[in-house]
Amino acid sequence: MTGIPLTSLSLTHVQFHPNDLLGEALAYITLAPLAILVFYASIIVSRREVAAILFLVGQLSSEGLNATLKEYLQVSRPNAHLGTGYGMPSSHSQFMAFFAVQVILYTHYNIRLDHPLVKWLLYLPTVILALLVMYSRIHLGYHSIEQVLVGSSIGIAYSVFWFGLTEYVRSLGLIDWLISLPISQAIYLRDARAIDNVAKWEYEMWKAKVHQKQK
Repeated sequence: MTGIPLTSLSLTHVQFHPNDLLGEALAYITLAPLAILVFYASIIVSRREVAAILFLVGQLSSEGLNATLKEYLQVSRPNAHLGTGYGMPSSHSQFMAFFAVQVILYTHYNIRLDHPLVKWLLYLPTVILALLVMYSRIHLGYHSIEQVLVGSSIGIAYSVFWFGLTEYVRSLGLIDWLISLPISQAIYLRDARAIDNVAKWEYEMWKAKVHQKQK
């Protein structure tokens, strides 16, 4: 190891001016993609939902597309000392745009609630978080406005494509085939989209179980 220069893991290494309070807040907000990946993993492990797995596969494939485009375009970041690799398109912006559109499309078409306006309580924070992360990349100097706009545009387009692709796969019966496999049944893999109102159904199941124990 002697004489070999060391490198650092910059996954969570975000730089900002010490006197910039907004920059400090945005430095935390810009880490949202990491929190979302943890969220994906938690949902998959705890609930074993096919939809969550499809979300994650789509998200990772979007990241693969972003890495490919960066290597192809080879456009530098606006500040070379910040971050590593190329800056076009912004991976954070593409990540958040993909995530926000997936949440909106899936919720709008596949989740049924007693009060549809409740969906907006999910839409608005998701979109606001995505916009804040995108702005953070500009404010902190990691990306130019153009890189953020291109990244978010690709994220939106790819998210719409991925949603359409997964719906087509469902129409072919491949999801039903997948969850019918012995290994899927062994790990309790499920597709809750078959239930009309999941939140209400789970609540009623819980209430019935509590009532049964009280007898």
